[in-house]
Amino acid sequence: MSKTNKELAVDVALKVIEAHQVVPCGPSNLSTTKCINLEQINNIIESVYTTLEKLDKDHK
Repeated sequence: MSKTNKELAVDVALKVIEAHQVVPCGPSNLSTTKCINLEQINNIIESVYTTLEKLDKDHK
């Protein structure tokens, strides 16, 4: 059973969140977090979902 566009959009958002994890930086390799907020996450989900729906509609 294939995933729905909503499920795929959430999967993409989860990968973006994972990509924004703690990264080493600075002279002593102190860790810092690249923050991603809820609004950005919502925008990612909405944008990916909208794109997938458009692609599905265009290819039918």
